[in-house]
Amino acid sequence: MAYMIRKTPYWRNQYNLERAMNRIFDFESEQLPSGFPLDVIENDAEYIVKASVAGFDPSKMEITYDDNTLSIKGEIEEENKDFEEGRYHIRERSFGSFYRSISMPGVIEADAISADSENGILTIRLPKKPETQPKKINVNLKSANKVINNEG
Repeated sequence: MAYMIRKTPYWRNQYNLERAMNRIFDFESEQLPSGFPLDVIENDAEYIVKASVAGFDPSKMEITYDDNTLSIKGEIEEENKDFEEGRYHIRERSFGSFYRSISMPGVIEADAISADSENGILTIRLPKKPETQPKKINVNLKSANKVINNEG
């Protein structure tokens, strides 16, 4: 009889252990993971990167494209601890710096890259260079206007 054993990656165990230790020793906060979830989509004309950045101020994000690498970085500032609301029982909202970089193929038109943010989703459009985009080739139909005489 064979058993399947699902192994959890080492980094996931370490992160869970760190969270548990923070709870035991009642640390006031935990650091934001350096990455954040994103999707990369490709179509004939462009690459589209969509990143979940809820809570991040888009005006404080730095997005760069250099040497075929797209980089996104920014920071969430910690709320002022000197307020009269009371003390924390649970504190899960993170703060701190974040950074993510993605290697892209060398077919990006760097001068035409654009970015916008809506409802916590950052969308970056990286158009492909025109010479690398697929070109549709139309097939011309030549009609045969030959008349066949069948005499005989």
